[in-house]
Amino acid sequence: MNARAKSLTVRAYLKAIATTNRPVILGPYRSELGFEHLYYIPFLHWALSSAGISKDRCLAVSRGGMGKLYPAASAVDLYDLRGVEAVRLENATDHRERGIQKQTTVTPWDRQVAADALARSWQDGQIDCTEADVARRRFHLLHPSWMYWLLDDYWEEKRGVRHVVEHCRFEELPVPVLPEGFGLPQKFLAVRFYERATFPLVPEVRGYVREMVANLAARRPVVLLSQSGHFDDHTDLPLAGANILRLPEVPPAQNFLLQAAVIARCNAFVGTYGGVAQWALRYRRPSLSFYTSFGQTAVAHWSLSRHLANTANLPFEVVDLKAWKLWQMALTPMLEQVAA
Repeated sequence: MNARAKSLTVRAYLKAIATTNRPVILGPYRSELGFEHLYYIPFLHWALSSAGISKDRCLAVSRGGMGKLYPAASAVDLYDLRGVEAVRLENATDHRERGIQKQTTVTPWDRQVAADALARSWQDGQIDCTEADVARRRFHLLHPSWMYWLLDDYWEEKRGVRHVVEHCRFEELPVPVLPEGFGLPQKFLAVRFYERATFPLVPEVRGYVREMVANLAARRPVVLLSQSGHFDDHTDLPLAGANILRLPEVPPAQNFLLQAAVIARCNAFVGTYGGVAQWALRYRRPSLSFYTSFGQTAVAHWSLSRHLANTANLPFEVVDLKAWKLWQMALTPMLEQVAA
């Protein structure tokens, strides 16, 4: 099916949702963080607004507190509903059976989770629906698979950025409150360096990064976005030193929400190029991110990020780490100007 036919099909489904008063489940989302805030949440904003579906009907189901960033009246967290290990196991099962991490199909696990989330939300009085809706599983599902199916032509480079912009609304993300008793410096840099295919943490890279972060911390407080828990598919580089601050430990269901609260308040982000740098972009925070092997980077994500950065007139610099020594000379004045 071509892109236009897919768009018409999705619009028809949304129109059908709009003609009923049944609750709408947004999710469950349990996979890559970058896709969530760069594509899925904007897709949901477009879907609801284009069809005139009220967010009061919507229940967000994600993990780590991300559901509170959705256009929904209420949220149920997967880590509360199922637990971290159960979510990780379902993702591993997906990867083993289909060879990808992306939620391109609705699994039986997803359907059961959606039904259980609706039941919990109804019991807690968070969503307006009937007991019959819960008992008979009468709800609509705006599953991530709709987004993956609709935008697939863009990722496969059959369509340009305009295709994404036509089916996404990049509304400002909500700024979460900070945990009680946790304060941030008035001016600071948010930092997270983690391993991925484009940024293997070999000894040379570790040395470069530690030198870089020490230099940053000598001029501005650095707040690390990493925590002791392992909630995504990346391994962080341990960092420590003077003027380097760590996040407080929070329950898994609040982990990503805390990171969002910090990113939204930082003067700039520095770290590995990927989903976290794009998260800073979504919060309209300047960023400087690094790779060592750009050949394994999806050009589509970089192109959309550049489009959003240019539209917002926002610095979004993606740099080869091998050029770090050159950037070291330019980095200090740039960051001081950004943080001023």
